[in-house]
Amino acid sequence: MGALTLGLVGSVTPAFAATTPAQVATGFSGTAYGSYIFNTDKTLTSGPTANSAISCTGATGKTSTNTAAALTVPAVGNVGAATTSVKTLLTATGKRIESKSTIDGTKLLGGLVTAGVITSESSADKGTTGAFSGTNKTTIADLKVLGVTVGANPGANTVLDLSVPLVGSVGKITLNGQEKRLVNGGYQVSTTALRVEVLKAGLAGIPVGTDIRLGVSTANHTPAQSGYFAGGGFSTKAILANGLLNSGPTALAYVRCGGGTTSANVAGVNIPGLATAGAASTTTNGVLTPQPKSTVTNTIAGLNVLNGLIQADAIKAETSATLAAGATTATVTDTSTFTNLRIKGLPAINANVAPNTVVQVAGLGQVTLHKVSKSSTAIIVTMIDVVISQPIGALPTGSRIQIGYSNSGVGL
Repeated sequence: MGALTLGLVGSVTPAFAATTPAQVATGFSGTAYGSYIFNTDKTLTSGPTANSAISCTGATGKTSTNTAAALTVPAVGNVGAATTSVKTLLTATGKRIESKSTIDGTKLLGGLVTAGVITSESSADKGTTGAFSGTNKTTIADLKVLGVTVGANPGANTVLDLSVPLVGSVGKITLNGQEKRLVNGGYQVSTTALRVEVLKAGLAGIPVGTDIRLGVSTANHTPAQSGYFAGGGFSTKAILANGLLNSGPTALAYVRCGGGTTSANVAGVNIPGLATAGAASTTTNGVLTPQPKSTVTNTIAGLNVLNGLIQADAIKAETSATLAAGATTATVTDTSTFTNLRIKGLPAINANVAPNTVVQVAGLGQVTLHKVSKSSTAIIVTMIDVVISQPIGALPTGSRIQIGYSNSGVGL
């Protein structure tokens, strides 16, 4: 699929009033990651690894990069080290966002699928006339499927049957997955270099619904506006020491790039063998007037970690970010609180515990209370952040648990 150019309906700008590239009005949003491996039953989630992202900005000259070491996912296979990048830039004819993902080889499903370096690239342009265009590119070195060599430059959206000897077809493989589309006045380009979907039983240790995505890049133009929002919140998340998710984010909601309200609610929370809580909810809100403001509120009732080791009647993680007219630095607020927080063996803890308070909890590990980080345009709060010092249930030493997360951001 070649480059696609789509013109916006409207009047044509006269030649004597030509727009310069710097004056092209647009927003940017893009991501790139190495691998994302998950099951529909949520028993396995790995990634997105080496995630790079630029979200909700109108500024050029922005760059996001990331790397991740090689990883082994039980029963699925090995994925090489990943390098990713996303950047926004000014061109001679307009504005562009580019994203790229590179993986240093892979061996999946006991060798049914093997490859050398895998690269995915996506770019989206907006020209001075308002026309959009985009490109997708995938290269996969030394690709073999069931021992058969496949060319390094597969055609767009090439689909191969995933057939296992003595079993038959169990799924499909999509190479160089591409998409370009106009959505609500914006333009989206995405590329997935290699995707494996297990649709039938027959692979040992691999449940039906397993989805393996390698080399993913997206590049989007969003409608221009006076401010852009970012962030989100969740109640609990547990990450194994090897980077796999043991328990995915609960009550997860994101701030919409263009503003508005979103929410997510759960009746109860359970991280097996570790923690339980009552009702939890996350609400996000973004408003443009009288000035751009993003707010994220997460609440949790009745937390209990390891049969009373850590308890709280309620937790609120609440942040906001506001951008005044003409400002380049946002004003951020943190109104997060604990209600009746108790940690076994430690004295009573004030509801408004000082930010970034670190304590060692016997039988658990290092606990950071009211963890706060800030940038010029955003604030992140995690009310309880635990790095465990000994195996607990399915969580090995070095695993991490986050409870009460709020992230608010706003920018140009």
